[in-house]
Amino acid sequence: MEKELIIIKFGGSLITDKSSDTPKINNNNLESISNILNQSKYDLIIVHGAGSFGHPIAKKFNIAKGLNDDIAQKNAIKETREQVRELNRIFCNSLHKVGMKTKKIVPSSSMTTNGPKEIVDFPYNLFSKALSENKVPVTFGDVTDDKLQGISILSGDILMMKLAEYYKPSYSIFVMDYPGVFDGNPDNPNSKIIPIVNQETIKILKNQKDNENIADVTGGLIGKIECGIEMAEYGDTWITNLDSLNDFFNNKPSGSKVII
Repeated sequence: MEKELIIIKFGGSLITDKSSDTPKINNNNLESISNILNQSKYDLIIVHGAGSFGHPIAKKFNIAKGLNDDIAQKNAIKETREQVRELNRIFCNSLHKVGMKTKKIVPSSSMTTNGPKEIVDFPYNLFSKALSENKVPVTFGDVTDDKLQGISILSGDILMMKLAEYYKPSYSIFVMDYPGVFDGNPDNPNSKIIPIVNQETIKILKNQKDNENIADVTGGLIGKIECGIEMAEYGDTWITNLDSLNDFFNNKPSGSKVII
């Protein structure tokens, strides 16, 4: 009998110290992730962010804005790709320690983009082949060759969208630092989790972003919700944290459910 599928995106700030200017792993979280994922009930596809292995250097050299003539940027592109591959290697090795078999799928060597939100000829065959071999495909945000601007940053959120549309999983899960989407600053004890998230939630978050100093929290979150709304057409889509992840394997999801 074929197993049901869960697709999970681990945020870069969860598996690395995103505030660090140099690559730095969060070993405790990686160990927890590996122990939770080591189950046999569901097939898995894993996506992870770059955190401190990609963001600082990509920002410094404006990689998201496309290729320029600066030789320093070309070196930065090479270094960024090496760093995110190293993070992927560390992530996969952590899964290997608990006996899981993985297949690394590197976007910069298997995908081309047409702008940051469109992937040309998505290599579904690589993911399907890994699943057929009882391996966990593990992919990640990366710097891809781009038809419009020479180079682009392909985010893990866009990878999640494409995978959810194709595989229609039982659950698509964004695992972040907080246990869901909050109606205010998540660090404020008076803020509450919004159990159902939709387009109206984006308006609320944009108002917060305008009125409070929480742009770092809401900026990336709004993009995830926008992706999640599209993904909700193909299966249950959630935003949650690491402490709640195991609940999904017991079919007791918690956090914020994203709906159309």
